[in-house]
Amino acid sequence: MQSSLLRIGGPMLCVILTLGLLMAGKSALTGSESMAVPDMTLETPDLGDVPTIGEDPAVSDTVPVEPDMEPMPFPPDAQKPVEDVTPVPVPEPPAVDTAPLSAPHEAPVDPATLEETILRHPVALSAGLVQFEGRTIQIAGVKPQSADRICRATTGDWPCGTVARTAFRNFIRARAFACRTPKGEWSGTVTARCTIGDDDPALWLARNGWAEVEGNDTALAAAVASAKMTTKGFYRTAAEPSSPPANPGP
Repeated sequence: MQSSLLRIGGPMLCVILTLGLLMAGKSALTGSESMAVPDMTLETPDLGDVPTIGEDPAVSDTVPVEPDMEPMPFPPDAQKPVEDVTPVPVPEPPAVDTAPLSAPHEAPVDPATLEETILRHPVALSAGLVQFEGRTIQIAGVKPQSADRICRATTGDWPCGTVARTAFRNFIRARAFACRTPKGEWSGTVTARCTIGDDDPALWLARNGWAEVEGNDTALAAAVASAKMTTKGFYRTAAEPSSPPANPGP
């Protein structure tokens, strides 16, 4: 009888013990999980404390300034008085002489170094300036003139330089010049006294008012003075016609 109870109760007791152990383990696991995860409570913020975007915060929310707060003193360097700086005088620039430069003094020409040269095929470049196959002669005693010179008259401006050149060409009429030029070969432009046959080109220019005296030649000075009185050439009071006479007299 006892042996039969042991055969039946033994397995049941093992099953009960196993169930008890399983229940005990489950309760232990549940307790540990509840202790590991704390209870979290979500708090809803108060919307009254959140400032509205675009609006200035309330004055009461700013930190008040205590009335007895003393202002911060300036740095010691800022309280120093500004020193009086005396400007340094600037020296004046040296004076510049604005007077026009005087014409260079030409040394007198030794007649022994000159010879008479016959120059053919003249071309008048302006009144008193003649070119001969690449060499140029400026007639001595008169100032160089420009063919582009413009003269003023009571009836208006007129191209007196061009008219003077045309008149001088008509006077020359392709005649040869006899000039006192430097000995030997020379080139460029030289100032020389010349004759055309029995005529003096410098005196002809002065008499007709197409020259200005350069130097102290009394005959040329008298001829220019006479041209001014008779209003010839450059000294006309009325505008010169478009072209001078074809063959003006000497």
